[in-house]
Amino acid sequence: MATDDLARRWLRENGYADVAAMIDEVMNEWKASGKKTRRNWWEMLAGDRQGRPRRLGKYEFSILKSVQIRQGLPVTPNAIQRDEEKEAPPNPRVTARWPKVKKTPSRRGSETG
Repeated sequence: MATDDLARRWLRENGYADVAAMIDEVMNEWKASGKKTRRNWWEMLAGDRQGRPRRLGKYEFSILKSVQIRQGLPVTPNAIQRDEEKEAPPNPRVTARWPKVKKTPSRRGSETG
């Protein structure tokens, strides 16, 4: 299943049907204009680096606390959470496509001479 489908399903299951509907509107506009644009909706819903909501055309996406937690970002004061008791951050999808690689120190510059 595509990641955007997972995001929209999680949104609907956790009381954010309005946000999922907004994503559907954006995607339908793209489809109608012949665009094959893809978007990481988790990043859109986590806000920008300054903790501000992200905009996409005429749409402004709310910042969701659970999504910030999922993305490993600090939770900002303007992040919303509709059901604190039941709402759990969605787990990131783990794939072997881009594994984390531990960087080894460079040997350059370690020689004196």
